[in-house]
Amino acid sequence: MKIGIAFPNTIPGASGRLQWQWAVRAEERGFSTVAATHRLRYPGHEPLPVLAAAAAVTSRIGLATNILVAPLTTAEVLAKEAATLASLSGGRFVLGLGPGVRSDDFTAAGRDFGGRARVFEEQLAELARLRGKDGAPGLPGPLPPVLVGGLSEHAVRRAARWGDGWTAPGLDPALVAPTVRRVHEEWAAAGREGRPRLVALSRFWLGEDVAEEAAGFVRDYFGVLGDEAESFVARTPRSPGQIREQIAELAAAGFDEVVFHPTAAHLSQVDRLADAVLS
Repeated sequence: MKIGIAFPNTIPGASGRLQWQWAVRAEERGFSTVAATHRLRYPGHEPLPVLAAAAAVTSRIGLATNILVAPLTTAEVLAKEAATLASLSGGRFVLGLGPGVRSDDFTAAGRDFGGRARVFEEQLAELARLRGKDGAPGLPGPLPPVLVGGLSEHAVRRAARWGDGWTAPGLDPALVAPTVRRVHEEWAAAGREGRPRLVALSRFWLGEDVAEEAAGFVRDYFGVLGDEAESFVARTPRSPGQIREQIAELAAAGFDEVVFHPTAAHLSQVDRLADAVLS
C-alpha cells in the first residue's frame, strides 16, 4: 500500500517556506505522494500554487489535490490550471476534486452553494471530454488523472462515470470501507475497463510536543460541527501503533494509497511519520 503525506497548507501560521521544505523532505523520506487540500475561507495557502512550488523543488514524488473544491471556479479555468501543473510536474500530478461542503467558501467566491452538485457534474463531464482529445485548445498539455471525492451515492456514480478513481473523506476506516465495494460495482456497471484508483485520507499527529497545537487545530477546523468537533480530536491517530493499525484496516478494505494529513505544522512530522510507517 502506498503512503502519502499532505502539506500543512491549511494550518494557520504555516509559512510558504515550510510548504516547499515539506515537499523536499517528503520526497527524501520516500512518501508516494504529497497532497494539498482546499479551503477558501480558512487561513492558509491555496493548493495549486503550493503544488507548483513543490513541482519545482522535487523530481519523483507524486503531487495531488486531496481535494480541490471544483465549483469555486469554472471548468475552463480548472482545466487550464490542472494541465499547467501536470506540465510543470512532468506528469506527476493527480487532480482530486469534490463539490465542497462549506457554504462560506462559496459566498466568498461569489458562487452558488445550492447549485454546486449540478455544476460539479458539468465540470467532471467537461474534464472527461477534454481528456479524450489530443491537444485540447488552449491547454499546455494533457489533463491529469481525476479522482472524485465524497461518500454519497452521487460521489460513487461520479467517480465511476467521469473519474479515474475515488478518494475517501477523512473518517474512520470502518465508515469508508463499505463504499469501496460500491465504487467497484458502479465502475463495472459503467462499463469501465481496468480498476479504479482508491485513495483514503487520515489526519495524524506524532509527539507530545505538538499534541496541544494539533488538537487545537483539529478543534478549530471542525468547529463548525459544534460539539462533534471534539470527536475528531479524539479519533485522530497520534501514535505509531494507531497509524499502522489504520493503514492495515484501509489496506484490507482495498485502498491503494492513504494520504496522511498533518495537524501540526512542524517538519518533524514528516520524519516521525516516515519513521513510523516507511522504515
